[in-house]
Amino acid sequence: MQVYKLQGQPREAGGSAESRRLRRKGFVPCALYGRSIQKFFMVSAAEAHKVVFTPRVYFFEINLGEAQSHTAILREYQLHPVHDYVMHLDFWACGLDDEVSIALPVKLIGTAEGVQMGGKLVPLLRRLHVRGKLRDLPDTLEIDITPLKLGKTLTVGKISFPNLQILASSDAAVARIEVPRALRTQ
Repeated sequence: MQVYKLQGQPREAGGSAESRRLRRKGFVPCALYGRSIQKFFMVSAAEAHKVVFTPRVYFFEINLGEAQSHTAILREYQLHPVHDYVMHLDFWACGLDDEVSIALPVKLIGTAEGVQMGGKLVPLLRRLHVRGKLRDLPDTLEIDITPLKLGKTLTVGKISFPNLQILASSDAAVARIEVPRALRTQ
């Protein structure tokens, strides 16, 4: 996974009124939990937008003006229900050897046999929930679809990744090859 260095400014643990005041000034309130850490900080709204609205998955090195930085993953975020701007970020502090559960993007590689026969590839999952050590997590989960035949579906139970445990149901569909109408009528 890629590292994203995030510079935050410490803040007092205020309530909702304090959070609204920060948002009016162009900041997003954040919290860092885990490993006996509970710290509250803020980042700029532009930085929070970059963190949330990206296809990549990062682990973060959060620097709060202290001598040491904290390694964390983004655990949860809140968006405004109408305008979709970021209202709050929650980070989970963890080390590189800690096991985490996270959703990673799926990348289908290869050309399926069914596509070569005239079928259409239909990707069904964009992200897949996995569990593993932070240092073992890849940027994307690459799944080879080369042996996928016409009219067949690739399920989660048929794939595996080294050092990772897949948390999704084994019969969840990853991709399928649809048979075009012209081939169905023959």
